[in-house]
Amino acid sequence: MSWGLSVEAGTLIAELRRRRVIRALVGYGVAAFAVLQIIEPVMHGLHWPDEVLSFVVVALAVGFPIVVSLAWIFDVNAGRLERTGSAATNLRGVQLALVLVGTGALAATPGLIWNFFLRDRAPAQPSAVAGTATPSIAVLPFVNMSRDSGDEYFSDGITEEIINALTNVEGLHVASRTSAFAFKGKNVSVRKIGEELGVGTILEGSVRRDGNALRIVAQLVSAGNGYHLWSKTYDRDLKNIFAVEDELARSIASALQPRLVPTPARPLVREATASVEAHDLYLRGRHFWNKRTADGLTRSIALFQRAVDLDPGYALAHVGLADAYGLLGEYGGISTIEGDAKAKAHALKALEIDDSIAEAHASLSLVLDRDYNWASSERELKRAIELKPGYAMAHHWYAIILNCQGRLEEGRAQTGIGLQLDPTSLILNMSVGATSYESRQYDAAIQQLKQALELDPAFPVTRHYLSLAYTQKGRFADALAVLDKVTEPTPRYVGLRAYVLATSGDKAAARRLLAELEQRSKNEYVQPGVLASIHMGLGDADRAFAFLDKAYAERDWSLRELKVNPMWDPIRPDPRFGALLKRVNLE
Repeated sequence: MSWGLSVEAGTLIAELRRRRVIRALVGYGVAAFAVLQIIEPVMHGLHWPDEVLSFVVVALAVGFPIVVSLAWIFDVNAGRLERTGSAATNLRGVQLALVLVGTGALAATPGLIWNFFLRDRAPAQPSAVAGTATPSIAVLPFVNMSRDSGDEYFSDGITEEIINALTNVEGLHVASRTSAFAFKGKNVSVRKIGEELGVGTILEGSVRRDGNALRIVAQLVSAGNGYHLWSKTYDRDLKNIFAVEDELARSIASALQPRLVPTPARPLVREATASVEAHDLYLRGRHFWNKRTADGLTRSIALFQRAVDLDPGYALAHVGLADAYGLLGEYGGISTIEGDAKAKAHALKALEIDDSIAEAHASLSLVLDRDYNWASSERELKRAIELKPGYAMAHHWYAIILNCQGRLEEGRAQTGIGLQLDPTSLILNMSVGATSYESRQYDAAIQQLKQALELDPAFPVTRHYLSLAYTQKGRFADALAVLDKVTEPTPRYVGLRAYVLATSGDKAAARRLLAELEQRSKNEYVQPGVLASIHMGLGDADRAFAFLDKAYAERDWSLRELKVNPMWDPIRPDPRFGALLKRVNLE
């Protein structure tokens, strides 16, 4: 019996060859492969849903049995379509039809298995990680597709939390929020974004919110060739937002490189609060906090506070309050000592609720350094980095702590780590030049700060240090020209202009600005360290030290640079300066 079946199978194969069925299958297979290679980039360019590709695959698979049947019946001879002669096989009727359909189905099976079962789990996606040694991704700001344009804070918040979730995937390099958001609203190719951020894949998507209904559309694209790798649409209720974020983060990690980046069993996104409204307020608060203006910080405080009122156990909302109060004190909206007292209380409360939050440890460190508790501040930052190694701002703040203590090379190394994590960060790029300035390498500082200014010519902190570097070089006209383009006339920058004028010898102009600041101090907070620098430039050491004592009492943030900032060099030999260094634990 088996011998008879073998003979029949051999006869069938010979007949398939005679009728050129196998050749037709190979030709059709090559054509189908070409169609699939073309359809993917077309889908990506036209933003078609992923289901389109599945329909195309199924249609091509159905074509295999049809091609087999047509090739069996017809042949092309001298450019004419002719019916092929009778079959040599004993198969007839239904049996023959089943054999032909089965042959076509067998030919289509590998493609179907690959597309529907193996494609998303393929271990090798070289184009997805082109140019990177480890799997890497940048999450671009999700587009707000809601009817209300004011919901943009929500889409930005979703993006930020997806970034934070993916940083929990061991072995996956994730571009920082600052770097990713630098491309918001810009028409830049994914290849260019991949090159600038050093990543192999790009996640882009949209958020549509209608009441409690939420739709998130996300797609993963290879930065190397722009090909679509994965996409999915999530229709969920807002009550399950944390579950949606966790599901999305896991899907991305699985699609990227499952063998190199195993998805952990633990949730990537923890449910930080059970209150949807509190979470929404937190996202609004972060939206305004990221503006880094006095008005934005004040508005963020109100939103974070409302979130805490709704859910007192919402640790991240307490972190938001700590960050906002801490920056508001530094930006001069309130006194440093008042801002830090509130910042410390909320940072400690966040840690009491959950001491595994890296951002809370980093927030607490900033309060401690202004209390001149350098060892404790460093310990908190080390803990933050241990909990979240990809937190670029923790490396930046750690660099500040090290620089303030005169450990400039260690600080430079931490800034370098931060830049690797967040190459387009304005504050980190500025810090490279600031460290050179504090190292008395003024030419290098000027070059580095000018390069940092190209990222954002309006960034005032870069202009602050560039004007100081020019001043130390005696290039006072350049220093004043840099300050001319500072758009916010806060006491900090008015005082810096007065210091440059006084140092250059134009004491009359410096005194006019000093009088302006003294008048403004009756209605708004003016940092005493700013006033001390002007009196020092005017040659009045006694008045300078009087304001430095006041700065110490008020925990003015500018005193943290006392040991390394060259601007204090004229009064550094004075014994009172050494005594002040000891009081701030820098000597």
